[in-house]
Amino acid sequence: MTKSDQQRIAIINALKSRKNIIDLDILNGVENENDLENITIKFESYIAKYPECGLVIDYNTYEIKKSKNIQKIASYISNLSATKFEKYSAMVVKLFDYEISYATKISHDQGIDFIGIKKFKLFDSKRKSYLIGQAKKYNSLVDINEIRGFAGSVLLLRNREFSQTKEVYKSVSMKSFTSVEGFFATSYFFSPPAIKLCENSDIISLDFIDLVLLTEKAILTKSLNIEKNNLFIKSRADREINNIQIMN
Repeated sequence: MTKSDQQRIAIINALKSRKNIIDLDILNGVENENDLENITIKFESYIAKYPECGLVIDYNTYEIKKSKNIQKIASYISNLSATKFEKYSAMVVKLFDYEISYATKISHDQGIDFIGIKKFKLFDSKRKSYLIGQAKKYNSLVDINEIRGFAGSVLLLRNREFSQTKEVYKSVSMKSFTSVEGFFATSYFFSPPAIKLCENSDIISLDFIDLVLLTEKAILTKSLNIEKNNLFIKSRADREINNIQIMN
């Protein structure tokens, strides 16, 4: 196991821990000042991305204080089955202003796990835009080939070129100028080349920490019905992901 892998696993375990304080200096894979600086920079990037969403760095002690929700959310995501993780990712799509989200049938998903739909309201209710997503419940890095494969699946969906003779995604109507976004979620992390490809191709990429902090943001803004008094409620999250419809 590489030092980077040790640090990634240590981060996940630290977020899942019941302790409200993460001591960066004693995480696995942090052996010197350079390691400490690198992992601090990593956390800083997430905190900048999701301000006031549950993590605060104390630079005097190099400790991170966690909100009450972080441990609950991190443990919840880690314990989801692969199928429920796909539905969880479909639920998160709603935070990107997509009104409807569906999971897809495992038997004919064609490399696509969920779809978000947004209707234009100003002048033409028939006009739609789509968010096409894939979710991987992984304990290893998402590599560049998986991003390429997903990008290919989105293009094949637009062209309605499937590996099965029966019609799938019949309710998805894409025209030449229909707006489509790509969305890839993982319960672990992305390799650096995979991250770069997502950036260059405008695919939204969410890793474990993204999902945890984005969920905390949803709780604080009451964007999803998964909280009570700003506290994450597992039963409410279960209900919401169970309500995600399966697209025929």
